[in-house]
Amino acid sequence: MTTVSQGAVTRRRSTTEIEQSTSRWKKALTSDRAARLTALLSFVVLWILMSLLFSRVPGPVEVWNSLLDEFSRGEVFGNFGKTLYRFFVGVALATVVGVAVGVLMGLSQLSRAFLESPVLVALSIPAIIWSFLTVMWFGFGDMSPIVTTFLTSVPFVVVNVAQGVRGVSRDLRDMSSTYKVPMSRRIRHLVLPAVTGYVAAGVRFAIIIGWNGVLLAEWFGGGGGVGYRARFWYDANRYGGFAAWVVLFVGFIVLLDRFVLDRAIQRSFRWRDSR
Repeated sequence: MTTVSQGAVTRRRSTTEIEQSTSRWKKALTSDRAARLTALLSFVVLWILMSLLFSRVPGPVEVWNSLLDEFSRGEVFGNFGKTLYRFFVGVALATVVGVAVGVLMGLSQLSRAFLESPVLVALSIPAIIWSFLTVMWFGFGDMSPIVTTFLTSVPFVVVNVAQGVRGVSRDLRDMSSTYKVPMSRRIRHLVLPAVTGYVAAGVRFAIIIGWNGVLLAEWFGGGGGVGYRARFWYDANRYGGFAAWVVLFVGFIVLLDRFVLDRAIQRSFRWRDSR
């Protein structure tokens, strides 16, 4: 019979003890903030290297100067405001329609069978195709970017909401049906609290995808906006101006996702769990 000596047994330290024994600088270097900062610095270094290797890739200094020139000309706020108006109208319509269709698909087997294939087809169509079609249908102006944003975004809201409705306890749904609870009360007190987090996640995807859609629609359809201004400099072979609008475009959606959408999703799931 094998005997294990008492000194050979090593007690495993708890997570709290490990955290307390870790030095402050090591915690700082392994934190989420340090990881994000490292990723940003790595991107900037790669950007500088690409600008040194390829003459058509503008460097950070050139892009920054081009962005300052656009501000001095008064082009930024007007064009960015046009894009934001078109974008938020399209996303708002996609949210309202997507939630309604998603709830319908989640509650009704017949509706799901009827709408599932069109929704999947809409998911498979890229934003660039929608932008071509809407420009062909509606021409230049606000309508093309709004409809492109809507068509690009709405399938993601539908799929997420329908998935959330199908995740509602079947026993609760059967019980509410047995006791003949009105459909309006079922949706308000049973379905909506359960799908709040799914709605927030669907809207998050819709915003990210729709942001690309509105840029493409403005790129091909003109009529002002961020996409139009980016193409203006691209056609003029002024890649610094083109990259300046791309950086502005990407920076806005990154900040929106980081400080607004991510927190909204966390709060929506907490609200659902508390309900």
